[in-house]
Amino acid sequence: MSIGAIVGSTAAPPRVEGGAELGVVRTMTFVFAAASMMFLGLSVGSFFDEAAYVLPHWELVAGIAVFGTPLIIAAASPWSSLRQLRILHGAYAVIFAVAVLSWVPAFVNGPMPPETAPWVVGLTALGTTPAAIAWRPVVAWSYLLAASFVIAPIRIVADGGADVSLAVQFAFFTITVCAAFTAVATVAMAAGREVDAAAAAARSSSMRAAALTARGEEQAHLDALVHDEVIATIFAAAGAGRSDSASTRAQAARTIARLSELSGATTSVPELVHVDYFVQGLASSITETTDAAELTVEGSREAPLPSSIASALIEATVEALRNSVVHAGSDAAAVSREVRLLLSRDGVEITISDDGQGFDPASVPANRLGIVVSILGRVNAFPCARATVWSEPNRGTRVTVGWSE
Repeated sequence: MSIGAIVGSTAAPPRVEGGAELGVVRTMTFVFAAASMMFLGLSVGSFFDEAAYVLPHWELVAGIAVFGTPLIIAAASPWSSLRQLRILHGAYAVIFAVAVLSWVPAFVNGPMPPETAPWVVGLTALGTTPAAIAWRPVVAWSYLLAASFVIAPIRIVADGGADVSLAVQFAFFTITVCAAFTAVATVAMAAGREVDAAAAAARSSSMRAAALTARGEEQAHLDALVHDEVIATIFAAAGAGRSDSASTRAQAARTIARLSELSGATTSVPELVHVDYFVQGLASSITETTDAAELTVEGSREAPLPSSIASALIEATVEALRNSVVHAGSDAAAVSREVRLLLSRDGVEITISDDGQGFDPASVPANRLGIVVSILGRVNAFPCARATVWSEPNRGTRVTVGWSE
């Protein structure tokens, strides 16, 4: 697949880390950490007053888990991907739920005064907001309802059942307050996703427009060459018997050189490819080849890639996947395929692997061009590019292609 084909692909572009949604989540992470410190300040009095009602050390462990974890997540946020941040927020939502539920077995010296409530039940928003960041809306709202309704029995246990109606009212009040935080987080993340989708669509549209312009320029160049050189050479050859044959040969040689020059030039349009476009093209090519391969993108890179390198790496990847689909095993559903793209400041590397039946590379006939030409030859022909193929019978196959600056 050429870089022009990459541009023309209609497949949906992958979501690239570092977009608006990641920015929204990082911002909410810092706000969440600040809010946890504010809640700590508001709860510090209850924290010490209620220590006499629960098991020794429970207050300390629960307090560190509830108030300390948001600070750890915020510290890791600048270096974390969107997926990693969502996992961290989901883990905190679980930790918070465990802290709330563990209060019941830790409560050993009751009842508490009716006007006093366990400090953990007043912080429900600290659990519901991370849940909205980490999980799908239906899961986040379910978490909110469960967390809010569990407050009522906890308050009933705390005051020995003195005022059940007050506990129920507090639960409904908590739902109202936490729903606002959950809604804000859900809407903000959805807006970030929409911005990322719009940006990806704009990049794809711009790239297609650039490719169409480049193709038009190539066609104009080719038309001019045909008119000025090829036709002239044909006429000269037709009259070779009446003209200087050395001149005819010279014109033919010049025409061949111009055609070769043009052919070489078409492989570098556009001259450089942004990394986001390269990732989009790779994902689209994988999807067009097989739906049984998973693409994983690791690392990051700011500098663009030469289009010839980008095309060669993608084409080699496609050929490796085609070979896997055809030769890895008769039961396609039982073969696991993975494409791993590693981006770095120094270059890019793609590893295509499967756990199929494999083969002995030494036994591949010389006339089988899929590996020799379409993978090794295509990539190794470029300076600073490399391609290797590893396989063993019954141990799968791994193809690695890459380029370094």
